[in-house]
Amino acid sequence: MFDIISSSATALLICIGTFAFFRLLIKDIIPTLRSGFVESRVVKTGIAVEGDIVASHQTSYWGGNRPIYQITIRFKTREGLAVESAVRQALSFEEIERYKIGNGITIKYDPKNPKNIAIHDRPIILGP
Repeated sequence: MFDIISSSATALLICIGTFAFFRLLIKDIIPTLRSGFVESRVVKTGIAVEGDIVASHQTSYWGGNRPIYQITIRFKTREGLAVESAVRQALSFEEIERYKIGNGITIKYDPKNPKNIAIHDRPIILGP
């Protein structure tokens, strides 16, 4: 009797574990990898423009001991098309102030699909 219950419980746990794994894979891992490849391509081949941060909030994820924020940016393409798109970025606690709503930001966008963006801010280096 207990063998039947034990076998059923084991099968149920395996099904639940498999479902949880595939959900994690489809909902989190694959989109994160895809986003990384898209951003990498946009950094190399995209067009740099200035934009405004219209939303910024912390997600429930962390990366490299830093909270990951979703930052929504509004910008205009070279053709004058207004676009609003979001990017996720791991921010240090010092960087959080820099990415507040209303701040300006330099981004790069994909001319074929302007919703694909990457943050392209470069620190200003002051010298003699």
